[in-house]
Amino acid sequence: MDVACLIVPNFLVALARREHPELAKRPVVVGGAPEEHAAVTACSPEAAAAGVTVGTTLRRALALCSDAVFLPLQEGFARAEAQVLAELVRDRSPLVESVGPGHLHFEVRGLPRLAGLSDEEYLEQFQESIAARTRLPVHLGAARSVFAAHVAALKPSPPGPLPQARERGSNLRAAKSIVNPQSTIRNWTLVPGGSEREFLATAPVDVLPVDPVMHLRLRLFGLEWLGQVAEIPISAMQAQFGADGTRARGLARGEDHSRIVPEREELRVTEEIELPAPAATSEPLVAGTEALLQRALGHADVRGQTVRRVDWWLALESGEQVTRRVVFREPTSDVRRMVFVLRGKIERLALDSAAVGLGVALSGLCSEYAHQGNLWQLGPRRQRELDDAIEQLNTRAGEPQVYRVVEVQPWSRIPERQVALVAYGS
Repeated sequence: MDVACLIVPNFLVALARREHPELAKRPVVVGGAPEEHAAVTACSPEAAAAGVTVGTTLRRALALCSDAVFLPLQEGFARAEAQVLAELVRDRSPLVESVGPGHLHFEVRGLPRLAGLSDEEYLEQFQESIAARTRLPVHLGAARSVFAAHVAALKPSPPGPLPQARERGSNLRAAKSIVNPQSTIRNWTLVPGGSEREFLATAPVDVLPVDPVMHLRLRLFGLEWLGQVAEIPISAMQAQFGADGTRARGLARGEDHSRIVPEREELRVTEEIELPAPAATSEPLVAGTEALLQRALGHADVRGQTVRRVDWWLALESGEQVTRRVVFREPTSDVRRMVFVLRGKIERLALDSAAVGLGVALSGLCSEYAHQGNLWQLGPRRQRELDDAIEQLNTRAGEPQVYRVVEVQPWSRIPERQVALVAYGS
């Protein structure tokens, strides 16, 4: 095995049930209260069985599943938990790609041998370790290719014969029935090398990374399993779906050449202080902010670079934290410009209690670049000075020295006739 995929099915619902065990087996809808004008962000299988889907309005979800528990969307909490999960995997793999919250692809080539374990033992210990640390239902799949590992982590349906596809007025022909020899053990699945096509055969077409409309069209053609898609001639897939059809057929046949693309670690420079005395006005906050920015810009990793984003936060006596973010239209390393932008946000704050701490974080670092300024400022005075200088130059040389480009025959096909040089001032 070369690649593994880790998935926490229905990540938001899994987090809610971990924090509130009493919600197990109960229909859960994440997105807000039913009276809010918002849509469903996630729902449990019990709610989905009642007809609730992602994107459904919360009021409609209540009508479909009246006994559902409605929970607010806690984006910050979910983002932090997804980051914790990713860090746990990064501690065990050199290359990790975050596909989404609770969905990671990572490299495992050679890792079982280094640990002195078989592939099966390594996956079992990996899955049990992550599940114990996070207390989440972690599913793990491993294979030689990314797509096969992804499908393995989704826990495909048990082995069984495929139904024959039905003709729907096209030249797409039915695929042969294929039996999947693999089965999931606990919450992890290993796909042996060379058996990717057989393993993928009984996976539904919904696992293909294509537009959902294509999933519907495939089903209208009677193609519900990847084994059926793999048997379709490439010309027919191209004619119906274009490049997406060619790629889908290749993936269904186990032909996947994609690679893990790890996230580039972003440099983030943070500085914070405790205020000498609680502050409730903007003046000490602006002064403290300026001092922190100067200190942060003096960091060795920031010297010679410009900043695109500044995160500013304020710790209050009440224990709350006020945060603001500034994204500059053009990167800058000018403290005065940063303070000018932040000053407006600070002065508009309405604090419930005095501030006791202050912090800034610089991110989005990039190399410096400059803008070409005007040779001279435009205006009648500058224009007269320019005319006098050119006249003196022409007088000293005895002939014109500065010329202007003037259009003569812009419609002509001959470039030499389109424009001409004329002495400046004539």
